[in-house]
Amino acid sequence: MPPIGRRPGKTDTRDVLVETARRKFAESGYDKTTVRDIAAAAGVDPALIRHYFGNKAELFRATMGWPFDPEDVAARITEGARGEIGERLTRVFFEAWEQPESRAPLLAILRGAATHAESAALVRQFIQGRLYAQLASALPGPKAELRIDLAMAQLLGIAYLRHVLKVEPIGSEPLDELIARVAPVITTHLST
Repeated sequence: MPPIGRRPGKTDTRDVLVETARRKFAESGYDKTTVRDIAAAAGVDPALIRHYFGNKAELFRATMGWPFDPEDVAARITEGARGEIGERLTRVFFEAWEQPESRAPLLAILRGAATHAESAALVRQFIQGRLYAQLASALPGPKAELRIDLAMAQLLGIAYLRHVLKVEPIGSEPLDELIARVAPVITTHLST
């Protein structure tokens, strides 16, 4: 039987619930994760989730915090020679996936967006509203947003194979070699 009430000791129960939920959503996806699963993993009664968040959807929304500052990421990608933007985008994207502290939230976001319509809408709004606009302004020529979509589709597909499905040999390819292979394709997508 799960414990009743708050966690023992000095912890911020809300933060513990968000971190636990993020991990559980990353492991199992939105649909396969239950409020009871999260509460059990956090060592609290499920009623605390209702107290802090109301329901699973609101808890998921709280876990949607991006593990990076989008303005910082956009600046890292767009600052520098225009012809190297594809390589910078590829490097920044893959490096975020390689860090354990950012990989778990990214997995939760990716899995949640794949299985939950509201989550997909939140991700879409964030990407198109906060990231695409800055990237598109750095790209010359027509259809900048379509070119960004094509580049992101390529990068997300690789991240899915590497970190969700763990397909080999892409799953264990050294990061620098992966970037060297993928960056020219991303550059082609971003070029006019």
